[in-house]
Amino acid sequence: MRRGNLKIWVFLLLLASVFTSGGCGGSSNDGAANFAGGSGTSADPWRIATAGQLNGVRNHLDGHFVLTGDIDLSSYSNWAPIGVFVPISEAPEDEETPVIELTFTGVFDGGGHTISNVTINAPESAGVGLFGCVAGTGAVSNLTVANANVQGQMLVAGVIGYGMGSSVENVKLTGNNNIKGAFLVGGIVGGGFCDIVGCAAQANVTLLGDKAQGAGVLAGGMETSDIIDCSATGTVTALGSGNIGVGGLVACAMYSESVLRCTYDVTITVGENNVLIGGLLGYAGIANGAGDSATLISDCSGKAVINAPADAERIGGIAGGGFFVQEYREYISKPGAIRVTNCQTSGEINGGYIVGSVLGYAYDNSSVEGCTSDMKVNGAAAKQVGATLNDITLDDLW
Repeated sequence: MRRGNLKIWVFLLLLASVFTSGGCGGSSNDGAANFAGGSGTSADPWRIATAGQLNGVRNHLDGHFVLTGDIDLSSYSNWAPIGVFVPISEAPEDEETPVIELTFTGVFDGGGHTISNVTINAPESAGVGLFGCVAGTGAVSNLTVANANVQGQMLVAGVIGYGMGSSVENVKLTGNNNIKGAFLVGGIVGGGFCDIVGCAAQANVTLLGDKAQGAGVLAGGMETSDIIDCSATGTVTALGSGNIGVGGLVACAMYSESVLRCTYDVTITVGENNVLIGGLLGYAGIANGAGDSATLISDCSGKAVINAPADAERIGGIAGGGFFVQEYREYISKPGAIRVTNCQTSGEINGGYIVGSVLGYAYDNSSVEGCTSDMKVNGAAAKQVGATLNDITLDDLW
C-alpha cells in the first residue's frame, strides 16, 4: 500500500455512506442518559452495557468509552460502521486523508469483553468494519470480536476498516470470521497507517476480483506501521488474476520499521499472475532503502501451506519480497529493503515462480540472517533457500 492507491471515486461513494450510517458527530455532554453511566472523559468514560448503547457511540465520536460486559449484535442484520472515511478532497494527494470530524477519534476500551455476531453487507463501500475509520488520537484496545461476517469493497475488516494514525492494541478476533473485499482486506484492520500491537486474529479472508491488492488474516495493507507480538490463524484466498500482496499475517508492511515476534498458522491459495505472497507478509520494505533503512523482520515463526499456479511469483515462507511491481516503477526504482533475522518457517509451497523458504525474492539491499526453515518447496520454477537468487534480475520480475 502506498499513498495514492485509493481511488478518487471513494470520495463520492463514502460521502453517500455518511447519510446511511446511522448518524455521526462529535462529543456531547448530554450522552449520560444514553449509556450505562460515565461522562465520556478519560477519567470517567461512558460505560457500554447493551447493543443499543454501542450503537450510540457513533453520536459521540471523540468520547471515551469502556465496555462493562459482552455484547451480542445479532439483532443488527447489517451493522453500520462507527466512524466513516471520507477524503478531505478529490485531489490525489488527499485521497487517503479523512475528514477527521467523521472518523472515530475517541478511546474505546473493551475491558476484556467480547462483541459478537457482527454482520456487515456493504459490497460497494469503503471503510467497512465494526469501526469504519479510526483516526487521529483514536484508539481501540482490550477488545475481542467474535463471529464477524463482513463484506465491503475496500478497507474491509472485522474490527477496523481504516486506521489512520490510531492505536490498535490487545484486540482479538475469534470464532468463525469471514471477511471479504477487493482492496486492503484483513481480519482486524483492513488497511492504514497505525501500529498493531499484541493482537491476534482467527479468520478466513477472501480477496475478490482481479488485480486486487492486499489481504491478510490479521491486516491488509499497512504502511509506516509496526506489527509487534501479533498472531494469525486461518486462510487467505485470492483466486483472481493479477493480485498484489497476499500474506498470512499481513498483506504488506510498506515503509515499516519493524515486524517483531509474530506467529502464523495459515493456508494461502492464490490465482494466476498473483505476486508477492508470503506466510507472514506478502511484501515489506522501505522503497529504495538499504542497510539500516530496511524493514526489520525479527523473531517471527510459523507454518504456512501456500498453493499457487506456475505463473504466480515471488512466494516466500516469511515474505514474498520487497515491494516492486510494474505499476509503480516510475516511483520505485528497486525493491524495498528487508532484513530478516532469527525467524523460523515450516510448511510447504506448492507451485509458483521465484520461490524461497524465507524470502521469495531478495534483492541485493536485503538480507537473511540466523533463520531456519523446514519449508518444503514443491514444483517451483526457480527456488532459493537463503537470501539471494543470483540468476533472477529485475527485468525478470515483469
